[in-house]
Amino acid sequence: MLQDRPLYEEMVRTGSRGLWAWRAGNWLVRTGVIGIVLLLMVWPGIFYFKVSESGLIFFGVLLLMAALFTLGSFLKRLSYRIALGEGIDVASFLAGQDEPKPPRP
Repeated sequence: MLQDRPLYEEMVRTGSRGLWAWRAGNWLVRTGVIGIVLLLMVWPGIFYFKVSESGLIFFGVLLLMAALFTLGSFLKRLSYRIALGEGIDVASFLAGQDEPKPPRP
């Protein structure tokens, strides 16, 4: 389970505007990580068999996957900022607590 899944569930429960950013960011982060892992597993075989021009293509795709990961991280941070603006205590959810602390007076 994701560390920030309880935050996502709280955003769904409250109808937060940052929900779309969290969903898109989560998908992009996962896609980027899986793509990077798969590329790094295949890359040594490409160089071993000396497939011409594939090294540059693989490097470009690796940069694309890193860009997807970075964009996803940015969108998740944006969703956290939106949730903070709507009064959701993001820090308590990211600290691993199931229940958020009551707001300070």
